[in-house]
Amino acid sequence: MTLLEINGVSKIYDQGENKIKALDNVSLKIDDGEFVAIVGESGSGKSTLMNILGCLDTPDSGEYYLQNKNVGLLSEGELTKIRNKTIGFVFQSFNLIPNLSARENVELPLSYRKLSKGERRRLALKALGEVGLCDRAEHRPSQLSGGQQQRVAIARAIAAQPPLILADEPTGNLDTKSENDVIRILTKLHQSGRTVVVITHGKKLARIAGRRITIRDGRITGGA
Repeated sequence: MTLLEINGVSKIYDQGENKIKALDNVSLKIDDGEFVAIVGESGSGKSTLMNILGCLDTPDSGEYYLQNKNVGLLSEGELTKIRNKTIGFVFQSFNLIPNLSARENVELPLSYRKLSKGERRRLALKALGEVGLCDRAEHRPSQLSGGQQQRVAIARAIAAQPPLILADEPTGNLDTKSENDVIRILTKLHQSGRTVVVITHGKKLARIAGRRITIRDGRITGGA
């Protein structure tokens, strides 16, 4: 079953006298349970594509369907619910809040779902267990290595059990051991039935994906 589909999507950024076509008539389908890697050089348009898939940005033309819903017709409130319930985000820079513990960082998105404090804690600890960090639950980001911080970020992404995980360069700032840890976790998530879409320069991560999509100059040139 198709989880998401974009048809003829274009995105242009207007920088004064220069107009940059970040995406140029891109079409793509991703099915439930796929593990997809999106690869391309810097400036190729892959981050813009990821932002559109994550409902963080809107195309200038074309259509995006997520779980058979036309995203372009949804209100901001409906988009917020999708970002909170349907999509788990993992970023290269971790985006953890420094003065919160690992558990509190994982709990934060859950607070928007009006869950009880006890239920938020249970889900957060369960997610931290999935990434092997139960013993670091009360540590703050400054007390964690880069690899551990990224694992906290993954726990935050999966705590609400969203069907879609979007990861933007999740191993970009990590050493080899931490990279392997993150790859193992993403593989396990995929094996559990999640749809995983990653943007990566890392050849190792791209190789383990079931499908690799190459984007160049705003156009998909392979793997779609």
